[in-house]
Amino acid sequence: MKEDRIALYRFLSIGFTYPEKGFSDIIQRGIELMSKSYTALNKEGYKLTGIKNLKKGLKKLSSIPFEEWQAKYTSLFIANFPKTPLHPYESFYKEGIVGGEISDMLDNIYKSCGLEIFDDREMPDYIVFELEFAAFLVENDTSCKPLFEEFFFNHLFDWALNFFEDVINFNSSPLFYEALSEIGTTFINKEKKIIKEFIDEREGLRPNLHG
Repeated sequence: MKEDRIALYRFLSIGFTYPEKGFSDIIQRGIELMSKSYTALNKEGYKLTGIKNLKKGLKKLSSIPFEEWQAKYTSLFIANFPKTPLHPYESFYKEGIVGGEISDMLDNIYKSCGLEIFDDREMPDYIVFELEFAAFLVENDTSCKPLFEEFFFNHLFDWALNFFEDVINFNSSPLFYEALSEIGTTFINKEKKIIKEFIDEREGLRPNLHG
């Protein structure tokens, strides 16, 4: 199940990335690979939903000129007049701005695990980076486990569901991003329980120094 969880985090991260050339093919291949993990996790009780609409949404976006897809992404998540409708940044949800203390905190967390962001066009609290880091933590749960609780419960879990909800409820969101957010919502809701159990189990293994 661990590999399937990693695959879902990584797929969601890729899905919210700014579309570059060949993106449609990458997502199509990603869906094919992710579908196996999607099915496996549902057998484990995850109750994921959204993959059918994700495929429909990809077909719709793939049918328009590539530059138009980029323009849709930009108008949704980067810049629009008079107001950008959706903000894929934790700092916006916590501080009302993009960047600031939240970004610095995430940057320090990444570096403490030996990671560094080389794309200076984006902030460390970008949903894409946080989802990828979540996959990294699940994959490296022994070397970075002191960061589990801080990252998942003080960062990713503390705002991602609100972001997904905003994407779903925004009436101009393409079906692809709505469905991606639906998968994210159902996945993260279960992950909160799974990772809480992981942390509780780890805490239970600690010796009782006051006993």
